[in-house]
Amino acid sequence: MYSAITIADEILKIAKRAGRALTPLQLMKLVYIAHGYSLAVLNRDLFPDRIEAWKYGPVIPDLYRATKRFGRREIPFSCIDDGDTAVDSETRQFLEEVFSKYGHLSGYALSSLTHRSGTPWDRVYRDGAFGLEIPDDLIRDHYVMLAHEHAQDPGATA
Repeated sequence: MYSAITIADEILKIAKRAGRALTPLQLMKLVYIAHGYSLAVLNRDLFPDRIEAWKYGPVIPDLYRATKRFGRREIPFSCIDDGDTAVDSETRQFLEEVFSKYGHLSGYALSSLTHRSGTPWDRVYRDGAFGLEIPDDLIRDHYVMLAHEHAQDPGATA
């Protein structure tokens, strides 16, 4: 198991190799989606970090704090370490698959996917409440359902 920051670093490396700069919002949602599919498909946590239901969707507070300085701007390639990966090859390949499916989407589109009606965020979030945790079992159940839908309809999204 890794930290959410380590998973985010790997996704940034994948994006950089693809020539695609990401905003903090895109990165946050890609890390969350990868975690969901990891719970559902690989049957394991990608990271133990807390995921909370904030106004605009699921947020990993540690990752938010690490990227908030960029605001809505893309994270510059110069900030992305080109060194060796900190994840194993299975995890890297899994993250590459998630990125190939979702990495082209805007932050707004990714955010919309992660807080639709019936999503884990929707089931936990309460207007005015702050810091409510989204449990992994809710995330797992949601992404198991999505993985099943994707098997039926490969064009379906998170």
